[in-house]
This record gives sequence, C-alpha cells and structure tokens, in this order.
Amino acid sequence: RGAQIRHALCQGRSGAFAEMTALPQPLREKLAAELQIWTSQIVRHLKADDGTEKLLLQLADGGRIECVLLRDGDRRSICISTQVGCAMGCVFCASGLDGVKRNLTAGEILEQMLLLQRLLPKDERLSHIVVMGMGEPLANIENLLAALDVAADAQGLAISPRRITISTVGLPAAMDRLVERQARYNLAVS
Repeated sequence: RGAQIRHALCQGRSGAFAEMTALPQPLREKLAAELQIWTSQIVRHLKADDGTEKLLLQLADGGRIECVLLRDGDRRSICISTQVGCAMGCVFCASGLDGVKRNLTAGEILEQMLLLQRLLPKDERLSHIVVMGMGEPLANIENLLAALDVAADAQGLAISPRRITISTVGLPAAMDRLVERQARYNLAVS
C-alpha cells in the first residue's frame, strides 16, 4: 500500500487520499480521517508573464519558505528551499537577513517538489531541480539527500540525477559527505 500511495503522490499527482483510487475505499477514508498529506499551506501563489510561478509556503510551525517553478522551452525546472532562513550571510541574498531558524525535514523538502509539480498540466513533467532557494543546502545535507533520492528514484519523481543541481557556498565537510555517499547530483559553488 505504501508503494501505491507513493505512486499516487509522485506520479499521479494526487492531492488527497480520496483521489488515490488504487486504494480500497475504506482505507482511503481511514487515511483521510487520521493523516494529512500536506503539512504546509500555500500563503501566496504568484504568477509571472513568462510562466514562472512562486509559492510562499507556511510550515506547520509557522515558518515560511519559498519555492519556484520555472518554464523555459521544454524545461520545467523547480527551485527549492532547505532551511527556514539562512546562516551564511551572503551579501547578494535576502534569505539570511534574520539568520537561520531551522532545517527543513526531508518531507518538507519533498513537499515543495510535489506542490510545484501539481502546478503543471498532466501532460507536462518536472525536468530539473535546482536547490538554490532559502538556506544553505549542505548545512542540511542528510534531509536534502533523502528528499533528492525520492526525486531521482524511478518510483518517485523520476528526475535524472544529472538534472539535479545543489548550489552551495561550499561547506567542506558536507562536500566530503557527498563524495563519500557517491551522490550523483551536480554541485554549483557560489
């Protein structure tokens, strides 16, 4: 049943248990009564003339993050966040103005991907992921890698690791962890 739910969320783009018709009706009702799929709420949904869409999400604890869907020719790229705030203090970025509040869970990172994917028509799919939203991705490496592994899995979002880029200021210990784990994702150092 877990595989069916994962398929419904990642490939079927289900937004509610009631939409997961591969599951028996009594199980769908029980899941809907006891669990919730989305832990965040869309506070603001902005659309630009070029097809770009930005979501401001409020997390269960009140923290807020942003994620973006970019349309460019055949590409359907998303930019996701890994932390509420940021501790790096880069002069070109507003994410760290209030410092870092906390790391996102793997589920919160994956939820951004699923919510952005739901903005696409059924005949379009996500093609690229850029981890360049709020926060320093390598400061939350374990949760990030857990979410990206689902994104890259054929039973998940089925996005090629070659089309996933992690943008970082360059944290040496975390970069070593990527090497140790033999992560196949692209790394961009800013």
